Amino acid sequence: MMIEFITMNIFDRVKELLINPRITWETIKGEEIEIKTFFINYAAPLALIPTICGLIGISLLDVRFPAGNVARAPFFQALIGGILGYVVNLAAVYAGAWAVKFLAPMFNAKSDLKEAVKVVGYSMTPAWLVGFFSLVPGLSILSILALYSIYLLSLGVQIILETPADKVIWFTLSILLSGIIISFISSIIMINLVYGPMFVRMMAL
Repeated sequence: MMIEFITMNIFDRVKELLINPRITWETIKGEEIEIKTFFINYAAPLALIPTICGLIGISLLDVRFPAGNVARAPFFQALIGGILGYVVNLAAVYAGAWAVKFLAPMFNAKSDLKEAVKVVGYSMTPAWLVGFFSLVPGLSILSILALYSIYLLSLGVQIILETPADKVIWFTLSILLSGIIISFISSIIMINLVYGPMFVRMMAL
């Protein structure tokens, strides 16, 4: 029963964010939610989408390399990579929230970790949803739709963190820059520990 409630809540919130983002942010602003609860009931389930779809895409379907050869990732190695990537993904959201909290005073915005988690986590919704495209590696170009996350982020910064209108763009750009740095560090971890050795092995087959 609890699982059904959580699932329906996620479905409704995702739909509202994508269709009526400004109104939904206003609703979110009035909600009191603990960080742990947010991760368990929203971020963690949605972050499973790119993890599971990516695992299926590279281990059960063929991957074509630029040289023309086709290979399939070893399932166990891909599974370990998926689990590690899932943890790193959620950790990056939390790190991003801390970055938002740290940057907020520079833009006369509210500096609150719980609110920052809301902004970063909910803004990630489109990025997690496009994980469905990783089921077919050739469709990964459609991941560009995740750019809608930037629009959600700018609205969240303005509404949730009460950033002055003339500072919203600069605050948003600063958060994006922080996100790029966090993603770069996360990618290095994943490439060195999992995907680098895995793809070298695949190309050698």
